[in-house]
Amino acid sequence: WVLKSIKLILNDNKFDFAHLHNIHAHISYAVISLLNSIFIKQIMTAHDLMSIDYGKFTQGINPKDLSEKAKINPKINPFKTFLNYKRSYNPFRNIIIKYYLNKLDKIVTVSKALEYILNANGVNNTYTINNGISEYSEGIDFDKVRAFRDKYDIRSDEKIILWAGRLSKEKGLDQVVLILNRLIEHNYRFRLLVVGGNIINDEKLDKYVISTGWLSSEDMRIVYEISHITLVPSIYPDPFPTIVLESMQSGTPVVATCFGGAKEAVVDGKTGFIINPFNTDVFFDSVLKILDDAQLSYKMSVESKKIFKSSYTVKDCINRYLDYFLRS
Repeated sequence: WVLKSIKLILNDNKFDFAHLHNIHAHISYAVISLLNSIFIKQIMTAHDLMSIDYGKFTQGINPKDLSEKAKINPKINPFKTFLNYKRSYNPFRNIIIKYYLNKLDKIVTVSKALEYILNANGVNNTYTINNGISEYSEGIDFDKVRAFRDKYDIRSDEKIILWAGRLSKEKGLDQVVLILNRLIEHNYRFRLLVVGGNIINDEKLDKYVISTGWLSSEDMRIVYEISHITLVPSIYPDPFPTIVLESMQSGTPVVATCFGGAKEAVVDGKTGFIINPFNTDVFFDSVLKILDDAQLSYKMSVESKKIFKSSYTVKDCINRYLDYFLRS
């Protein structure tokens, strides 16, 4: 009945394009055939790998490969998928989804990394447009910054490390814990700001961890302002983490995973570092380079803001979409 309702709406109105997002989560892929039947061009933006996998596609990563540019095996392995998801596994799922996806006029991917994996699994007709985010419309309120620091008892001599988002083991939990323990061993004065759900269950780390829960966009801006570094150590092909762009806008250097799309925004050595999160020696050294070198951190901050302004605003993203639509 949902598809019938959509068809009635479409038939009653004149549309040239349909732009689909994450239909795997909210509606049947059959909507693609429905739109084809009434001759409406379709573009779908793929934000993740759920069209070919049931989760984070960790099966393509080899944790024993500690090389700087570790390779991803982009092909879905049905046996590994079955082992990972057991009763949820449907051997016909990907075949059916691929059939529908290849009916689309174009699939926009939010990163080249995402496009590469989709293409390797037979999902073609792709084009990459990186996401953009809204620019700050006004200056930051430093009274609120001071109030935030007071609320969480953040001292001026502490280095603040940010880890934020929909946090999970796949987002680099084990790797972050290892880095924290090494900082403690070096008697480093730091605090880890965990924004989202606090999944670190280690009494030894309690006094070093500030867990804020989910924050408003205004408070997140304060978090970026007081943070010396942002960690994005995902151990799966994270398509294009928004936290990277938010950090860049605020001028917070990022140490980001080599897996996924973060490396398309972070300029290694200039706005942060790209690391293999499984190589904790390199990961730790990269964190220290930023925390211990004020001049390097400042240069990275300036360059981050500059690159964000020139390439990753929502206006840039919209213009790239409009340019594509007009050429189509």
